[in-house]
Amino acid sequence: MTSSLHYLKNKGLRTLLTATAIAVLLQTAAAPVAGIASAAPAAETKVTTASSSAIYKSFQNMLNKKNGLPAADRYLESKISQVTPYHATLMVMQLENARIKALTAMTDRMLVPNVQDQMLKIYKWNNSFTQLMARTKDNTLRNLLQQARDSGYRLTMIEGSLYPIMNYAAFDKYTSYVNKDIKQYIRIMAVETSNISTEDGGLMIGYQEMLNRALNQEQFLKDYPKSNRKQQIQMLLNEYTYYTFYGLDNTPLFDYDTTVMDANAQKGYKAVLQRNSSKDSAFLKKLNAFMDVVAESKYEQTEAVENWLEQNMPRSEFWN
Repeated sequence: MTSSLHYLKNKGLRTLLTATAIAVLLQTAAAPVAGIASAAPAAETKVTTASSSAIYKSFQNMLNKKNGLPAADRYLESKISQVTPYHATLMVMQLENARIKALTAMTDRMLVPNVQDQMLKIYKWNNSFTQLMARTKDNTLRNLLQQARDSGYRLTMIEGSLYPIMNYAAFDKYTSYVNKDIKQYIRIMAVETSNISTEDGGLMIGYQEMLNRALNQEQFLKDYPKSNRKQQIQMLLNEYTYYTFYGLDNTPLFDYDTTVMDANAQKGYKAVLQRNSSKDSAFLKKLNAFMDVVAESKYEQTEAVENWLEQNMPRSEFWN
């Protein structure tokens, strides 16, 4: 894990927009076909390799055009049942790559002060791009909002500013056609972007939810060790592991003044361990051992707790 984790601890969602995004692009650019296992066809429609390849090439041409994301998405939706699972999986991953690559430019356009001012004046909590489009009287702003929505992004507020972020729920319509690992990857990422885990150095979800996400990520790595998206899920698991054992700057696991472990964390960790007592999980084994040491220390951040963390979960492990 790189030093971007520290940035993520403070900015939360931006991991998905930076470190994970870069990894997606670099990995697929380096080996666009690697890690795509064979899968049974998702639909009964019979396809040929030749016809599937023709659709794949047409999709790539559309995707590479300037502002081609909306048209490429519509084309893929209309043709995905007519291609092989291999091409379906490859095209969905390429669509994700293209959306990630275009996200920076879209973000810059929305962060222009005048644009932000217009959006904030009409924004209501948890509004979507569509809702803002219906409310604005400015055609230029409406066109920008529509382009963002149709390009596969959703709207969110981060520290008082409105941002476009990846909308992984928009990939759900493709999950019946892609390989199982990418289907599960989309589900994991949809959870991340629909309910942000951290923001401004604080935990935004419950402790049990945090641990359950980590377990789902760990299970993905067990089930799909050769997946093309293995690296992205490993990065997420590293982040959640850090949150579990160290907390965040504004949601510390141990109180800065009293050094006592957060009461909700205590309850949440115990509940997850009890509920998954029979589960074979390296993550839970570490957590169980940690909680034993913490319990012996009367849930205070004693030297024994710090020594255990240094030996079993050193901070340096998260900066590599």
